[in-house]
Amino acid sequence: MILFQNRLIVLDYSPSTDVLSVEWPSVSAYDLPEVEQSLNTLVEYIRNYDVKRLLIDSTKAAISPELDMVEYQAIVTEFAHRLTKTRLQKSARIMHADLVREKISREIGDQVSKKANLKLENRNFYNRVEALAWLTA
Repeated sequence: MILFQNRLIVLDYSPSTDVLSVEWPSVSAYDLPEVEQSLNTLVEYIRNYDVKRLLIDSTKAAISPELDMVEYQAIVTEFAHRLTKTRLQKSARIMHADLVREKISREIGDQVSKKANLKLENRNFYNRVEALAWLTA
């Protein structure tokens, strides 16, 4: 069931599996305030529905070359820090096909996890079927 939708994200929740799915938003410099608000909304839904499993689909996400990476990383770090205050246990991420972009994403993810002291189980997958199988196992 769709819990929330705006021009950047759609939050789709499956109560039977307790999996909240989100397509990670593409990010450009002018979108940063809305990206921040969307990620805050995501955390609120995780908290309000007591979600234990999160599926992040980043297959379509793009990062604009003019993006201020320091500001973006600060937003994502705050998102991760807020996740530590929920009961989320597992997060699966479906990777982007572009290996260069994926390398950047992994570097950002590693730095953010360390800064936010994120302790949940997290894995990356090439497709939705594998990600859901791991999340619901």
